[in-house]
Amino acid sequence: MTSRTQRVSLFLVALLALSGCAAQGGTDYVDVPAAMPGGAIELAVSETCVEGSDPDCILVNDQYVLKPTAFERASVEDAAVAEAGGQNAVDVTFTDEGAVVLNALTEEAAGAGEPARLVMKIGPEIRSAVFVAEPLIGNQIMIALSPDDNAQETVDLINGG
Repeated sequence: MTSRTQRVSLFLVALLALSGCAAQGGTDYVDVPAAMPGGAIELAVSETCVEGSDPDCILVNDQYVLKPTAFERASVEDAAVAEAGGQNAVDVTFTDEGAVVLNALTEEAAGAGEPARLVMKIGPEIRSAVFVAEPLIGNQIMIALSPDDNAQETVDLINGG
């Protein structure tokens, strides 16, 4: 586990009105096709676990979750460094196809209840596992980063996705 991954504290903030939403990871995940213009973020729904209860129980954002066996690719139209009230953040706009993936997985996570988490992989690392209170509707999110993370590097990873 890298210290960079430990410092990562991501959470999703919906930028659309009435949309609510509320590490350690290897690179042994399902390969995805070559990057499309604009890039991508990989998403999956998983659940929390107890440390040591399963070999696939990993630490993400100070909580343990089961490492997903596969991720769905959510194509990104645009990713840019954003100023969010002085917080280090990335503004992401998904393509229509990417929004379908995002919306479906947030619906699945919200419907699964408390133990479910939406897991986000940017580049080769799992970067976030968040509780989803209700499904997102739309194609924009803001990813808030810890002060130690570089927003431009995150944008570059997304665009390279």
